[in-house]
Amino acid sequence: MSQYYEVAGRLVWNPGQQTSLLFLGQVRVYESLLAVPSGFGPMESDECPIDPAVFEEFVNTLLDWYDRTGSRVLGSLVEGFLAALLALAERIGTEVRWPGRGERSWVPRVRGRAAELLPSMTP
Repeated sequence: MSQYYEVAGRLVWNPGQQTSLLFLGQVRVYESLLAVPSGFGPMESDECPIDPAVFEEFVNTLLDWYDRTGSRVLGSLVEGFLAALLALAERIGTEVRWPGRGERSWVPRVRGRAAELLPSMTP
């Protein structure tokens, strides 16, 4: 069974139910941690609307927060989610603001993982 993520009625991602459950659960964790909304509405009847403007702010807030952390353990927990989020951001057309404090070692790694995931995130 699939679930559907949509922006203004346009399907942007159609993951399986387990993938969606884990992904959306992580979205809710980061909403709470960062105290910012994500732009993801509730999952109702296997459909989840995304507000692209709010989503953009969420993505960029998460990038900025992650750039200020330094824990390797935290990095291993965050980077997989961040790659999936950035692949979805590419599908939506989100303007991603990469950290401006110099090239961080994690940036190419996460960009690469997001690029690898993008073909798998088709609607």
